[in-house]
Amino acid sequence: MIFGNKNIYAIEIHHKPLDNGLFYMTSRLCIHLFNKNFGNINEEDRALAEPYMILVEKINDLNILEYDFNLKNDYDIFNFLDDKLYINIDRTLEQIKHDYKLYHIFNFMTNMGEMFNNTKSFIYMDKNKLINILFQIHDNENKIFCSKINKENFIKVSNDFIKWYEKTEKNKK
Repeated sequence: MIFGNKNIYAIEIHHKPLDNGLFYMTSRLCIHLFNKNFGNINEEDRALAEPYMILVEKINDLNILEYDFNLKNDYDIFNFLDDKLYINIDRTLEQIKHDYKLYHIFNFMTNMGEMFNNTKSFIYMDKNKLINILFQIHDNENKIFCSKINKENFIKVSNDFIKWYEKTEKNKK
């Protein structure tokens, strides 16, 4: 099942209901952005709760994602957020807590289930109200990709997935 358009923004899932009462909402999942994707669609039987919760959080708090990083390019923004949230350990505990409080809202699907284990991603909204998703796939190249998505498209596709998840989760009971 694909929510959205792979050529712009889409969430692809291969849902496999399990009748075990614990992890009913399992699937293979990935996110497509302009024909690039992150998340391992081949990682089977992974819980959908974490990606679902992240999307709900981002949709509900979309306005707090608006931020002017005042940096030259998306590569610099990715590295800035990566440094503040994951890389720079040469800070005091207070500095780490301070940076986390300021910048954790921009974390996207990093470590949100096994399907995202080899990726790191951030999200923010620029001054033009475009949703920017920056992601890196940890492989031999470790390239950083940036996709700019119309805010309404991001909301629609994410909400389509959220509504499907909630309806399916409700029907399991």
